[in-house]
Amino acid sequence: MRIRWRVRIPAALWPEFEHYIQRQHRPFLLLTNIVAAFAFFSYVLADALLIPDMASASLLVRSVLLLIALFNIWLVFGRSRNVLLMDQLMPVHDLIATLAWFELLKRSHSPDVPTFLYASLIFIVFANLGVRVSFKGAVVSSLAISLAIISNVALMNPHNSKPLLVFSLVYLPVLLFCLFMSWNTTTSVRLAFYAAQEQRRRKHELSLLNQRLHTLASTDALTRVGNRRAFDVQLEEFWLQMRQHGRPFALLLVDIDYFKPYNDHYGHQAGDHILADVASAMVSCLRSGQARAFRYGGEEFAILLQSGSQDELQHIAQRLLQQVAALEVTHQYRPDGLQHLTISLGAAVSSIAGLQQASDLLACCDRMLYRAKQLGRNQAQLADTSEAWQAESIPV
Repeated sequence: MRIRWRVRIPAALWPEFEHYIQRQHRPFLLLTNIVAAFAFFSYVLADALLIPDMASASLLVRSVLLLIALFNIWLVFGRSRNVLLMDQLMPVHDLIATLAWFELLKRSHSPDVPTFLYASLIFIVFANLGVRVSFKGAVVSSLAISLAIISNVALMNPHNSKPLLVFSLVYLPVLLFCLFMSWNTTTSVRLAFYAAQEQRRRKHELSLLNQRLHTLASTDALTRVGNRRAFDVQLEEFWLQMRQHGRPFALLLVDIDYFKPYNDHYGHQAGDHILADVASAMVSCLRSGQARAFRYGGEEFAILLQSGSQDELQHIAQRLLQQVAALEVTHQYRPDGLQHLTISLGAAVSSIAGLQQASDLLACCDRMLYRAKQLGRNQAQLADTSEAWQAESIPV
């Protein structure tokens, strides 16, 4: 297994890494700082037992440092978003606590001071316990704390090097283990961050793939508009929203006039091109987000409008007629004498009285389309909103 000695976070990813630390490790860092602050204060009992001549001074010093630590914790975790500050706050507190504690030891005349010196190992442990972001910061703070500890031990034994040697032999393995602990933790956090990034990337790719699959499943391959399945779903959704929220809408059914003669004489390939061109022309005159076109079947299209206005429906129907006519597609084989391709439309708004379900609106539009064809094609027929819909009036 290959060991990753160093895992770098590029500058471009640092904001995301900070957000990851805030989300995943901020509670732990906060709790660790609070626990360490009260743990330092709790040593006032050990001071009272082992250096009783400094008990009062210890209580005062530890109380002041506890209040300062709690204020700094509130400031960094409550007011700042800098994860490096959160990460290195406890090591800084440990350095200050180390210096303060050794001042108490140096002023004490207790015979237990040489033994109590070894309690200073707790400072290097606490300094590395909560590190999650910066191993470099852990190294710097650990060296600073180690310098403070070793130098004070040396000052307390100016004429005898053996206590310093023994202490150093005990202290050095603890220091190395603590640094290893910090390295392992910071490396694991960064690897976990990259794993989370990869998981997010794959999730995003999967979401895009699902969107593409959904689009393919709901899109007509030839005309690139919605297919019949998508239309059925969308119509039911519009109808449900109207029932629940009172949002009327409109439906248009469009049929290419005399498409079969065109297809028979000009060929199926030309017919396919015309279907795609007509669909594109209709989509181009619809406002994005306000309307959607579907291929209903064969040469028929359906258009759903997010508007229940009869005037707007009339306006859009005329625009559709004009847009398709503007294609100027030659059609010499239609029996009515016109020489170009046209469409017929049947339309209705959902607020017409008597409509009980979405299929009634569809039947109403189908009736209007039938009327448009009976009256000569190349026109739009809209259902009269003043007349109640009756299902039995659908022509067969």
